[in-house]
Amino acid sequence: MIEIITCKDRFDELVQFAASLNSLGEHHIGFFGEGEADVHASLAECLIPPSEGFVMAYEQSELVGIFGVDADAEINRAWLFGPLVDHAEWHEIADQLYAKVLPRIPVNIRDYDLFVDVQNTRMEAFAVRHGFPLNSENAVLTLIREKYQPSAKRQSKIISYQKRFFKRFETLHKLHFPNAYFTARQMTEKIDENHKLFLAVDERQLLGYHFCKIEPESRSGYVDFIGTDPSARGRGIGADLLASGVDWMLSAPTTQKINLTVNADNVAARHLYEKFGFVTDRIMRGYRKRVL
Repeated sequence: MIEIITCKDRFDELVQFAASLNSLGEHHIGFFGEGEADVHASLAECLIPPSEGFVMAYEQSELVGIFGVDADAEINRAWLFGPLVDHAEWHEIADQLYAKVLPRIPVNIRDYDLFVDVQNTRMEAFAVRHGFPLNSENAVLTLIREKYQPSAKRQSKIISYQKRFFKRFETLHKLHFPNAYFTARQMTEKIDENHKLFLAVDERQLLGYHFCKIEPESRSGYVDFIGTDPSARGRGIGADLLASGVDWMLSAPTTQKINLTVNADNVAARHLYEKFGFVTDRIMRGYRKRVL
């Protein structure tokens, strides 16, 4: 008999269960990260508290599955954290968890996202069963501190974010990432000691940007977005922006690795990252269901 309950005060148990499965490709859900520190940090950033957004499946007091949701009404998107199930009846429990999660998604949210390792083949069947079309295939890359190969030459002028460039920055961001999980305004509002927005400029012209962050709890950094003006391509601006962000993230002694996600078929971008020492950890599939 499977009993499904709201997470409430079982956050530590939730984190431990997710961390125990999510390092395995056949279970991996991209939104969690890997290891307890990563999972804890990811869930701590949720706009919907995990105590309300997650449900947990038990069989005779043993935790066998979890599923949760986070959502942002401003961009009309929900991120589905799961299902993570450790049971022979994977599909049955996954479907039960999904039924309990759906009412927790705020009304008027348009897009529901799943993000899973290609080895997680049960999720492919889950996506088909519940009407989630394949939306993207992505590569997850990691740079280990000791493997960093800094760029020898930097020709671009890189500065920290200045408000006078906001309109052009917003235009560039919409051009490169029209369905991004952060808007330009949200990124500027996040700037603090652990979130940085670099700009490449030429006098009064914005040529590119790089938004990245340091995650002290998980001892890592993350490259969120890099975009350059189409008219400025071929001038090494992307490499200079990447180098500035990597240098800043590694300036924190806690940062032992840097992660990023890129379209799997973006050969030019992956080649640039590889020159810096990034290696491919996983290939991920994104599924998106539009409900409105």
